[in-house]
Amino acid sequence: MTDSESRHRLPREQRLLLFLVGSSLFINNYDLGIFALALPQIQASLHIPEENIGFYTGIIRFGVLLAFPLAFMADIVGRKRLLLITISGMTIATVLSAFAQTATHFLILQTMARCFSYAEDMLCYVIVAEEIDARMRGWALGRLAALGTLGYGLSSLLYTQIDILPHGWRDFYVIGAAGLIVIILARSQLRETQRFADLQAARDKTRQSIGRHLTPIVSLVRAYPGRFIALVATTAPYSFGLAATFAFISKFLQESHGYTPKEVGTLQFFGGALAIIGYFVAGRMSDSIGRRRILTFTILLVTGFFYVFYLTGDPRILVASWICALFLYFASEVTLSALGSELFPTSYRSTSAAARGVVNVTAGIMGLAAESALYPLVGSHAYAIIILLAVAPFATIPVLFFLPETARRSLEEVSPEVLHDLETDPTVHP
Repeated sequence: MTDSESRHRLPREQRLLLFLVGSSLFINNYDLGIFALALPQIQASLHIPEENIGFYTGIIRFGVLLAFPLAFMADIVGRKRLLLITISGMTIATVLSAFAQTATHFLILQTMARCFSYAEDMLCYVIVAEEIDARMRGWALGRLAALGTLGYGLSSLLYTQIDILPHGWRDFYVIGAAGLIVIILARSQLRETQRFADLQAARDKTRQSIGRHLTPIVSLVRAYPGRFIALVATTAPYSFGLAATFAFISKFLQESHGYTPKEVGTLQFFGGALAIIGYFVAGRMSDSIGRRRILTFTILLVTGFFYVFYLTGDPRILVASWICALFLYFASEVTLSALGSELFPTSYRSTSAAARGVVNVTAGIMGLAAESALYPLVGSHAYAIIILLAVAPFATIPVLFFLPETARRSLEEVSPEVLHDLETDPTVHP
């Protein structure tokens, strides 16, 4: 192996770590993909009114609010312990979703599944950020995201067979639960991150009171308020503008362009396979030229290509614009996830990731609710989505002017640990 190859190759234990944490992202995205693709079939089976579909889809995302305390606990009891809890909860909720008999039952079960899966996703990015060397952190996070996105590929492939499966969309959830059980067994080899172990040892020496355990939440607000506000101002408009865009892709293709479920699944599979390269490209390029440049560039282009997707009548342009938008969206998401994992110290890194997740999903819910409100006014899901897309580019303003660059810098350099200072003087602001 040459020196150049060795510099871009992770040690065996870190490759194993990527696989063990990324495997659950694979199932999470498989579950999300199934819901998005099979939305017409789920809607018909559970008798969800057309005017409520956007709001219904948004309500399921409220699981992120329950995910916040779970992810917060990871800053107290450790990453490994919480991963076991989250994946177990995901497995139970996914199994039961297959047997839901009413829209209300399915809504509750999928909300719980989202709760555990959102917390799981947050922890996975935190673990990789803490364990991988700074020079390859973007590269590794790109691989992690790419592994997760393969779940969308599997859901697309299976969706082409929805009409021949004995129980239709319900069988997809049984398959997902089986995969989660395998992951639970494989994770027996996973260890606690070294950064959290060091932090826990320091906490044990000081014998903190129960009140001190609230420090992650307090620190998130007090230690780096400017960063937190800027991250919220980046996440919220982007998620608000794009939530309905993604939620209605399958429905739009089938009802506005006459695609069959098999054709939608095939397009999603092969188009997604090309677009997944966005994770690899963004991870490597963000390590080289910076997260902020990549994020600004991709946000603007994603918005533009989705405008083309929902406005064009040419089938070739439709497919090309969707692939380009998805490619760039993948690139933007992994870059934003990297930033969110790097901007805050170990003592509340998981809490900050959870807070960003809450903002992301809450803004998405608001976007879907806005789509439901606009639909009766404009008479078309596509026109409602086009109006909401105009909000997404505002996410570039805080990226350009208020967020620091984190590429190729150690986590301690980007965000020094200030837990001790905050315990003794809550007015300290580095």
